[in-house]
Amino acid sequence: MSDVLTNPRFESQYTQTTVKLQNIILPNLDICTTEELFLRLNPQCLLNYEDNSVELKDGGFISFDTYFNSFSIQKWQEHTKVKSIGINLYLQGKFQVKLLNIDNCTYPPKIISQKLVHNPHLDEVTLFDNVDIKGYQGLFYIELRALQRNCLFKGGYFYTDLFNLEKSLDKKLAIVICTYKRESYVIKNIRLLEKHLLSEPESEKEFEIFIIDNGRTLDNFHSSQIHVIPNKNAGGSGGYTRGIIEVLERKSNFSHIIFMDDDVIIYPEIFTRIYNFQSLANNQDLCIGGSMLRLDTKYMQHENGAIWNQEVIRLKPDLDLRDINHVLFNEIEEYISYNGWWLFCFPTQIIDEYKLPYPFFIKMDDMELPMRLKCKIITLNGVCVWHEALENKYSPMMNYYLRRNELIFNVITDDDFNELKVIKRFVKFTLREAFCYRYKSAKITLEAVADFLKGPYYLKTLDPEKKNLEVLSMGEKAVKNYDLPFIYEKYQESIDESESSIHRWLRFITLNGHLLPSFFFHKTSRLIDRGYRVIPMQGYRPVNIFKAQKALYYNLHNREGFVVKFSRTEFFKISMQTMNLAWKVCLRFSQIKYLYKETLPELTNKAFWQRYLEINKYSDCG
Repeated sequence: MSDVLTNPRFESQYTQTTVKLQNIILPNLDICTTEELFLRLNPQCLLNYEDNSVELKDGGFISFDTYFNSFSIQKWQEHTKVKSIGINLYLQGKFQVKLLNIDNCTYPPKIISQKLVHNPHLDEVTLFDNVDIKGYQGLFYIELRALQRNCLFKGGYFYTDLFNLEKSLDKKLAIVICTYKRESYVIKNIRLLEKHLLSEPESEKEFEIFIIDNGRTLDNFHSSQIHVIPNKNAGGSGGYTRGIIEVLERKSNFSHIIFMDDDVIIYPEIFTRIYNFQSLANNQDLCIGGSMLRLDTKYMQHENGAIWNQEVIRLKPDLDLRDINHVLFNEIEEYISYNGWWLFCFPTQIIDEYKLPYPFFIKMDDMELPMRLKCKIITLNGVCVWHEALENKYSPMMNYYLRRNELIFNVITDDDFNELKVIKRFVKFTLREAFCYRYKSAKITLEAVADFLKGPYYLKTLDPEKKNLEVLSMGEKAVKNYDLPFIYEKYQESIDESESSIHRWLRFITLNGHLLPSFFFHKTSRLIDRGYRVIPMQGYRPVNIFKAQKALYYNLHNREGFVVKFSRTEFFKISMQTMNLAWKVCLRFSQIKYLYKETLPELTNKAFWQRYLEINKYSDCG
């Protein structure tokens, strides 16, 4: 049976006895216009981007069974003090409004309640109040159907009553952004946060922003809520650690820290959702990870948290979040060992001046710290960033940090990690690069292992800026003015290429052609000859280059590439260096592993980081 609401005017229903949990948000021209992430409309509806509203004709229908606007009922039930919810909407006109529940086992969706609303003027209307959430799973969401012409929807929110609750937080959240010469991204995000977050009456008391400027190129924003802090370029680990140090100096003001990448796009509402969830969380040590969605395909999820188990295991990868079934799948809670620092919220009480990140520069820092602190991490639908696809950001120099830091990470976290595993891993990566004629990248891997064997005191005294410049000069460098022409047909040919088991065995026993006489190699007199190949910058395989004499490695996204050529001399030099390094690993590994474990507390405390970052030199001018 339906209730009918006909009160012509409503005062705001949001009072001190209630707290907002989640605003209903609409697509935004500055952020994301993929409508199916926010709402589903029939042809009798018009989404007005300028007015941030939806205009409905008679029969107009809106459903909010979407990634951003459904309500994660089970996670609020399990992880917070919330026992019941209410829903307020801003409406004008006559509507049928339904509250529905859907989960992986419920089809069709179950109607929880429904009402008829007749509101002549645009006002805030309480549709559902004190709805008991106990026993429900999956998602709650709203459906609206216009019952006359000229109806209007202009937002709304889920809330809960505070009669039997106490908010856990009365402090601020610190948003820490680490940046290096990405002024355009940072300025755009700060303007969005100023407009849609910091200017809101309740939000301005809930957040402050710390921009750690590793490039020392940003001007101050002249705001008491935004601090620009010049910092030594010690990579992401150095930037985020500097942010932690700044926040901990005022720990009494902040309950949580939110790490955010500088080159992402974010809906400011996400910070409000994080704050509201943490305000009512049962576990004061709870961390919230943000999903990464692709910037080039905004409805595709790259990952929703991750696990490290000798390799990265992305959770719920490559989901199309326009599909309600994928949104429901996202609701299934899994063990998460770490979440990327593109968006990661953790309480200040789990960290102190003796529990800071490890000086990795880049790569592995967002894995090591949460695993060392044994964080409980959850994710929520609608809490995310849009980030450039990681394959589009690939650079051969990343191999140095990946290989070196992976070895350090394993020896300090895995007691069973031994010299045989070290040799197996680095020989695999080195030979793969050499098989693909990427001889410079192979040498970078060897350099990474050699630096790992120098031990933690080398890391302690290292000048990270100087070392990074050295690494950048070592690898193949992708440029726009490469020496060979790009031919898409050849590029696609490499992607589609397959081989038989016999062919694979032939490649292996000939070291991918490096033992073959020259007359076995394909000709290069014409561009269509197989002696010249075009290969993706990522996802490349040794079969792509077998018996070719040269190749263009190409990034289709940014149209950059580099050229490599077959060289027996370089291959066997690398092979000899690899064997020599494997012997050194056998001799030194036990002692090196002990030193890394023994010095872990020394390299993760405030005193070390203050010296390493030269904090007195790069003083705060924010």
